[in-house]
Amino acid sequence: MTDKAAAIDIPTLPLHRRLAVGIGAATLVVIDVATLGFVTLGFEMVASRILTPLFGSGIYTWATIISIVVGGLMAGYFLGGMLADRFPNFAYAATIKFLSALYLFAVYWMTAGPLEGLIDTIDGEITALFVSGFVICFPPLLVLGMYSPLSVRLILREPSDAGKIAGGLFAISSFGNILGILVTTFSFIPAYGTRSITAGFASFLLASGALSVIIHLVRTNKDR
Repeated sequence: MTDKAAAIDIPTLPLHRRLAVGIGAATLVVIDVATLGFVTLGFEMVASRILTPLFGSGIYTWATIISIVVGGLMAGYFLGGMLADRFPNFAYAATIKFLSALYLFAVYWMTAGPLEGLIDTIDGEITALFVSGFVICFPPLLVLGMYSPLSVRLILREPSDAGKIAGGLFAISSFGNILGILVTTFSFIPAYGTRSITAGFASFLLASGALSVIIHLVRTNKDR
């Protein structure tokens, strides 16, 4: 079969056979998109429970939290898009998960007292709100946001599939966002509290990162 004929035949294959990775690795990416989406907005609700006892639950507090969350994700999408083209592999996916896990463990530590100590050193309630909101929310959401463009880069092979793959992954991520908000708000927070949930999210990311390392090693050995 000539290269031209092969190129013509590719779009006629089922979508799962046109991916850049096997079905197992692609399934992991889909699960990652959903679960990291869950953690992302689940942690937003946790952050609200961390900050509202300190600053109240008024519109200023929520405006600060939402703007910082969106800003962190925006920066993550932008930076992640550039790095995904340089490091389109599961080792980079694992790095994203490990870094976000480490920062969530740092948040767990900060909520035991250091965060209130930081707030006490800042003059002005609004300034203290923005600084503490930035410290709690921005770094982990920036890192988590970097996974979205990487997920597309990991499994996309044919440009003609870009719309279907990107749209499907973003829809799955949004579904995870919704579940993260609802489950965290109505189940996790009343049952476990913010510090336990933060540690739980961080532990999950470590385990998920280890799985990405395994997938990376398997694919590397297969390519040799």
